[in-house]
Amino acid sequence: MAEIDDIDEKERTTRDWAGILAPRVLRAMLWGFLMGGEMLILLNILGQWGQQFGIPLTEPEGFSQFLLIFIGFEVAIQLLRGTIFPYVLSVARALTSMIILVLITDGGVISIPVPSTPQIPIPQEMGLTFTIEFKAVLAVMLLLSLLSIVKNLLQAVIFVSEEEEEPEVPPELP
Repeated sequence: MAEIDDIDEKERTTRDWAGILAPRVLRAMLWGFLMGGEMLILLNILGQWGQQFGIPLTEPEGFSQFLLIFIGFEVAIQLLRGTIFPYVLSVARALTSMIILVLITDGGVISIPVPSTPQIPIPQEMGLTFTIEFKAVLAVMLLLSLLSIVKNLLQAVIFVSEEEEEPEVPPELP
């Protein structure tokens, strides 16, 4: 941030802006990848691997969209670092994550039907469904999200209280 203050606003060139923005964009892309991008790649690889071996691997409905939303929030948070906006976006991300997790998991119960394939012959009358109930785990995740919201709100208050306003002194006054 010191380099930003050293250069007057009117004197900034494209090279100066590139020097300021390039590290932020690279950091944002790296954090976006670490916070969900690798999971999207893994889901794609597993889906292709399952098709290759005839195993129907399907992701929970809406999981990719959840990851994309999460990655978008993380990239925006990293780009706006040093302002109040990351705290606001972190609260919005936590609220969005809570809502989407409850919707995707249907309140903590995931049912995955297993279709009949040549490798796994299942009679039509019998349906095989894997059901995973993790309401307690979901409750813990929601509580952790609430703690994240409280933490970000407190950090926002601290950030605002530490910001000092410098009075504007007209140039003609000493």
